[in-house]
Amino acid sequence: MEFFANISKPNYQILPLYTSDQEELIKLKQNTEYKFVVTKPRNYKFHKKFFALLNLGFQNQDKLKTFEEYRIIKTMQSGFFKMIITDKGKVFIPESISFCNMDEIEFETLFKTVMEIICTDTKITEKEVIQELINFM
Repeated sequence: MEFFANISKPNYQILPLYTSDQEELIKLKQNTEYKFVVTKPRNYKFHKKFFALLNLGFQNQDKLKTFEEYRIIKTMQSGFFKMIITDKGKVFIPESISFCNMDEIEFETLFKTVMEIICTDTKITEKEVIQELINFM
């Protein structure tokens, strides 16, 4: 079962966002223990901001020829990769940053880490990068 909801304060009541979510919530029995796994849906504007950040870093380097190579390297430098051990050695694969594979909390961690890496690589301060992102978008 999956549904979207807001949590209201001060009593932390679960408020379904849509009619379909209400229908799912009604299926739950009262006074019954449930386990919840909470994720925060991704923000599309934040996704665009991340790609603007990568674009800024890519434009301020000359080692990698394509944006796709740059995106993969920065994602992996941020620690978002899987390692597969084969009979010929280790293979490193970047984790997918698609909406269905990474929630907002994970994506925020990726963004902050990539920001730090790009600031170090380009010798641009975080404040300057943020200003550039505002101009870029």
